[in-house]
Amino acid sequence: MNNNIDPKLNWLKNIPKRAGDLYFSLCESKGNAIHKNEFQAYVFDAGLTSIDFRLKNFFEMLDSMGETINFEEFINLMNLGGLLIERALRGELAVPDFKKFSNNLDKIYDEVIDNKSGELANYIPPLAEVNPEQFGIAVVTADGQVYQRGDTNVDFSIQSMCKPFNYCIAIEELGLEKVNEHVGAEPSGRLFNDLTLMMRNMVSENLSSDSKIPFNPMVNPGAIMTTSLIKSKSSTTERLNYVREQIGKSIGWDSEGKSGIDIPRFNKNMARQENFKGYNNIAAGFLLMATGNIPYSDSTLPKDKLANDKYDYDFYFEPAVTDALKVYFSLCSLEMTAKDVAVAAATLANGGVCPLTQQRVFGQKTIRDVLPVVQTSGMYNSSGQFFQEIGLPSKSGVGGGILLVVPKVMGICIFSPRLDLAGNSVRGIEVARKITSKYLVHIFDSTMTDIDRVDPRLKIAKWRANNCGEAIWAASYGDVRTLEKLLGQQRDLKYGNYDIRTPLHLASAEGQLDVVKFLLENGVKPIPDRWGGYPISDARNNNHLEIVDEFLKLDIDYSEPFHLIEEPNGKTDKIEKYDDELAIIEFLFAASENDVDGLRQLVAKGIPINVGDKDSRTSLHLAAAEGSLEAVKYLINHGHPLSVRDRWGATPLDEAIREKRQHVIEYIKELSK
Repeated sequence: MNNNIDPKLNWLKNIPKRAGDLYFSLCESKGNAIHKNEFQAYVFDAGLTSIDFRLKNFFEMLDSMGETINFEEFINLMNLGGLLIERALRGELAVPDFKKFSNNLDKIYDEVIDNKSGELANYIPPLAEVNPEQFGIAVVTADGQVYQRGDTNVDFSIQSMCKPFNYCIAIEELGLEKVNEHVGAEPSGRLFNDLTLMMRNMVSENLSSDSKIPFNPMVNPGAIMTTSLIKSKSSTTERLNYVREQIGKSIGWDSEGKSGIDIPRFNKNMARQENFKGYNNIAAGFLLMATGNIPYSDSTLPKDKLANDKYDYDFYFEPAVTDALKVYFSLCSLEMTAKDVAVAAATLANGGVCPLTQQRVFGQKTIRDVLPVVQTSGMYNSSGQFFQEIGLPSKSGVGGGILLVVPKVMGICIFSPRLDLAGNSVRGIEVARKITSKYLVHIFDSTMTDIDRVDPRLKIAKWRANNCGEAIWAASYGDVRTLEKLLGQQRDLKYGNYDIRTPLHLASAEGQLDVVKFLLENGVKPIPDRWGGYPISDARNNNHLEIVDEFLKLDIDYSEPFHLIEEPNGKTDKIEKYDDELAIIEFLFAASENDVDGLRQLVAKGIPINVGDKDSRTSLHLAAAEGSLEAVKYLINHGHPLSVRDRWGATPLDEAIREKRQHVIEYIKELSK
């Protein structure tokens, strides 16, 4: 249990530490009670919603409570919310900084909405009649966090976005080996409706050299082929509804209606119009039959009813072809919302388990086999460039949707009907570019060192801590090998922490001569910290004269640091220690940026409120220095002492005075009376 609770609440020391830390972190002041509205806001900020049927009982109990929640009520709530609510409050969901993530998506939406380039799909009449101004972005994470902005609850025609799911369903039913006999996995580099796409010779262990099958299931011939394999012995209506149910399960639908989520809707008029205008698709279907890929139906050839007419006969169409085309047109005519598609994409990202129901819809191996094909072929003849730039499995449809899969993290759907020449949503492409320019989600981002883009799987404060922590620790401990590794990764070794304390400062303070030489030899120049102090001052103050000599060789006009200490012999409060140094740096970054949520989540994990770093800097020092008044209030209300002193003897009040943070000064002085 946290050591800084109000003495009147010593009973909290007798409760389990995990529950006690979580309760204490949420209290307004030293463990007295939790405000219901604030508690609810924390849950919403984490990306969970009151219409999430997983949390139905939790929100019903929360709504029935008064303005404040005591510990016993809190435990009852947590029993209903389960681990999902606990992880949300501790910042441990798939996207832990969901509030900031949502704010950044809002900015992207506002930047992209003015883009009105592109044209509606006009070869299917209903698509030419949709409102071109519609625009929505929906994100659903592997934990079921939800972001929605714009037209995300509007039904639209998913068109080719059905193809990844059809492919999954076919593989689940028949197995990959059998499906591979009928459709390949190679990028085509051609338009989605190109009639040559079933004529490529495919050579593999299981196919002869003259086998001709569609390139892949993401282009129309391959998709028609895939559709022909699904429940091929059943009626077209049964096949359509079977696929609807499987896709429905991927968005959280259940046959008993418990989830309140609708199964994908079938637009009969759209399907008929596709039939009337889909000449290329019809031609592709018969070419697939001509190459022997679509199996003949079991029905016997009909007798000629016009046998007595010398010049006329009954014209025959192979039912296997027409049935496959009918089902394919029907699946392309399904309608879903951007929110629905984002959940389905999140199911793919989550290894085949729907994040809203925790029900396995597709096998893990199926997902592993399908996503590479989606990644290399899902964006038609711009798939290669899209993969190179965006680096995510993605599938578009001429109805204006684009789905993106960030494995293990989230599914994204952007809906906007205006299309580019390749048949992809113009706004959708732009949103995807902006997301990958802001966040480290490209599959090959792990090969890069980039401190300008954020990993959405980390809290912002933790991301900052990761970027500076390892180098600072290595420098302070004299670990040149780790610094060599970081340099090889193109890490910026002059990057500092919340006080602009760099590896060179810490190495100088700790007397690590070899580290100082290594950094200087590799072009790391000394820079001043928060107080204007260069590393030479740290070396001089700690009597590391050899290091001082190294800095004197440089042609730099060093300034001296200014540390304001009003009462050097005043009271000194205890600073706590903690084993996780990265968590300490994260905690101090959160305080410096007025990130009260970040502070609260770390307190919920058990970090002491008055923990200090290698310079004995605490969260209150940083919050006071940056004028982060809300963070100052949270820390003090949760027991942070006022008279902690850093390496140089400065208190948080000294820091606020030096930085002229008047609101913080007044608040702390009022408490000190």
